[in-house]
Amino acid sequence: MFEGIRSFLTPSPKRSEADHKLDQALSNATQLDHYFFFPDQAAAAHAAHRLQERGWTIESVSYNADVEKVQLQARQPGPIENLNSLQTELDLFADELNGEYDGWQVPGVTEHL
Repeated sequence: MFEGIRSFLTPSPKRSEADHKLDQALSNATQLDHYFFFPDQAAAAHAAHRLQERGWTIESVSYNADVEKVQLQARQPGPIENLNSLQTELDLFADELNGEYDGWQVPGVTEHL
């Protein structure tokens, strides 16, 4: 009885339409693009090599003048499972190479969200 009252008095946060679209895109994703920043080309090349050993494809490596770092875009083949633990793993991976993990997108779907 009190559970119903408690849930009524404690509203859950509303999710935006963009959040719902992102959830749907992720549930249908067959691949993800992941983004990293590294301090120099050598660190980015080392990261690219290690990601390729995992079966990932390197989509681009370029100098980002806005942040003065080398940006690496890598594509992970699907299916996509346990994204939260993967993000933690990629954060640690980037830290190990003095870089930063900048997140993910579903190619061709979430760039505008």
